[in-house]
Amino acid sequence: MAHIIKHHPSTELLQQFTTGTLVADIALAIAAHVDMCPQCQQLSLDMANDIGTDIEQTVIDAPTGNEQNNWSAMLEAIMQQPVVTLNTAEPKPIAAVTVKVNQREFILPRALQRLATNHNKWLQLGGIASAKVPAGPGHHVSLLHIDKNTAVPQHTHLGLEITLILAGKIVDEDGEYGVGDLLVNSPDVTHTPRTLADEDCLCLSVLSAPLQFKKGLTRLLNPFQQFFY
Repeated sequence: MAHIIKHHPSTELLQQFTTGTLVADIALAIAAHVDMCPQCQQLSLDMANDIGTDIEQTVIDAPTGNEQNNWSAMLEAIMQQPVVTLNTAEPKPIAAVTVKVNQREFILPRALQRLATNHNKWLQLGGIASAKVPAGPGHHVSLLHIDKNTAVPQHTHLGLEITLILAGKIVDEDGEYGVGDLLVNSPDVTHTPRTLADEDCLCLSVLSAPLQFKKGLTRLLNPFQQFFY
């Protein structure tokens, strides 16, 4: 049975995504979630329609004086544009794009398809493999493959952490998350994500600051983990 997506971006995040005001790395995670989530596809479409209606109403407001002349000139210029013939042929199906890691192959959502060939070498640390993705200043973006029955050491966050589940499931102290679920964790969250005993997981991770490991010897990794996560 298909997993029902239960964890979505906030209305504010989705609105910023729809209006194009999110930084590119966070927008990438939201776009991939929208690709996978019919509910957020519809919400984003509704928001875009509302924005279009507002713009249309602004344009309809009757201009006066010089504004009328500019308006008429603009309409005339539009009417003089060549007629574009629409292609009514059936669109070709888009081939699935996959990423391979640890003898496993995963299909990527449309928004992430460029990452299949545009990520760094996979680095392995225990049951966790990480491949860095080119990111803008101030963010770390990675694909993470977590083997079955494996935990990410307990950590908190020095900034924002966004995790999108692309395949499999992970659980932490607050619940279970499956394909399409989007987790947004702030610095006040401390958790220990782990996979199930019989299922691995692929996810997209976006960090605005490094993780901070909290227990035992893993704290020795804090100066270096930004090169892995």
